[in-house]
Amino acid sequence: MAVTRLDIMNLRERGTVRTLITGVDSDGRSCVVSEQDAALDQLAPGFAMGIPYATEASPPPARPAGNAPLIDQGIAPGLVRWMVVELGPDSETPMHHTDTLDLQTVLSGSVDLVLDDGAHRLQAGDQVVLAGVDHAWRGGPDGCRLSAVLIGTPPPTGA
Repeated sequence: MAVTRLDIMNLRERGTVRTLITGVDSDGRSCVVSEQDAALDQLAPGFAMGIPYATEASPPPARPAGNAPLIDQGIAPGLVRWMVVELGPDSETPMHHTDTLDLQTVLSGSVDLVLDDGAHRLQAGDQVVLAGVDHAWRGGPDGCRLSAVLIGTPPPTGA
């Protein structure tokens, strides 16, 4: 699955980057805690930049306690792994969580991010910050390609 010219053109036309930030609600259920359209600031002709998310500590803090199975990514706190992930059309992963802070961008296609509060459709150019919460993925009708940067976090206290 390749990033198409149309995907890139759609992102440029929007002038913003849609970013979902996950967390947990007062009942400990995974949810979207923030959805924002980060504006891209024009810094020079043909050059724009935006900052949709930044950490305040290194390594990032421990994830909240999860209910779904833990998938051990084998990434020590503060270390980084950059991955490309492909989901086939209508494919699904099981609900899970990780000891990582994941910064993911949809490169092409579409995908549903499934949290305890429901499914959230992401399209090419959308981003999500997964703070180690319970989640699953469901590929859209044409599948999806994601760029994912995973930053290792310590496990929650008592885990």
